[in-house]
Amino acid sequence: MKLFLLKFAKYSLVLFILLNLISFVVLETLSNSEFYKPQFVKNYDAKKEFDYVVLGSSLGLTTLDTKQIDTYFNSFGLNISMDDSFLNSHYLMLQHFYASNKKTKRLVLCLNYEDVSSSTYQLNNNDYRFITEIQHQNISDYYYENDTDYFKKLYLSKYFPIIGVSYYNYELFFPSILTLLNPKKHNKFDDKGNFLYPDTHPEKLNMVSIPKSITIKNKYFKKIYDFCEAKGIEMIVYQPPVYGKKISYENLPKDVQFINHSDLITNDLFYDMLHVNRKGRTFCTLAFCKEFNIP
Repeated sequence: MKLFLLKFAKYSLVLFILLNLISFVVLETLSNSEFYKPQFVKNYDAKKEFDYVVLGSSLGLTTLDTKQIDTYFNSFGLNISMDDSFLNSHYLMLQHFYASNKKTKRLVLCLNYEDVSSSTYQLNNNDYRFITEIQHQNISDYYYENDTDYFKKLYLSKYFPIIGVSYYNYELFFPSILTLLNPKKHNKFDDKGNFLYPDTHPEKLNMVSIPKSITIKNKYFKKIYDFCEAKGIEMIVYQPPVYGKKISYENLPKDVQFINHSDLITNDLFYDMLHVNRKGRTFCTLAFCKEFNIP
């Protein structure tokens, strides 16, 4: 019986080591690709210094078209927004952008009114996409601090990558195979980081209940502001359209430009209550350009 247990333990250890090695290769392959937005930001090699970057959730990803902005101003920008993310993740993305030896003169921060008024923080659904850079201290710290589960699977992947790869196998293992064949493949964004919803719009939209004036409570807004101050980045706050509502914020810093498009567009330019369709993006981007200032 003891011999059996010893053999079982030995083979289990060998299997555990092998699976961790495979998981390491999976993460390393993804890390060297441009598949998800963190890897795209890290490995983007067309330019290192930008006139501006757009940072936000799916609202930033889909409302402002950096290609259209660049054509308007003859500038060079990049959309580093990631879908299904909030301000804590935006702050991490901004840190990651600079850790990747990139710089920007201006930051366009796209706000989600629910996010900025919240003072509770947790991991976002797509934060696993940073796992390829888990050995960076700020990313492992982020996973540890924001994971509300007792078993901190993403943080523990720093030591045992099989934990994260096995949990997010569909999101990590299969994309790693795709990126072996095509390292430049992107997951639902173009070569400047933008994503586009089609020109469909719902027949009926229900208005959301929002206070007329919103207080910014999210501490990560201040962290982003302080980061911009420290790096000499001009910060522009952008409020994307919200169906049927005009939004204002009580405590925005006075030295920050606020471009408020919350009530800019009509029903046919929405894809849903918070996202614009193709025509809506073109309309919003042009309106943004008329208020945005690149000397």
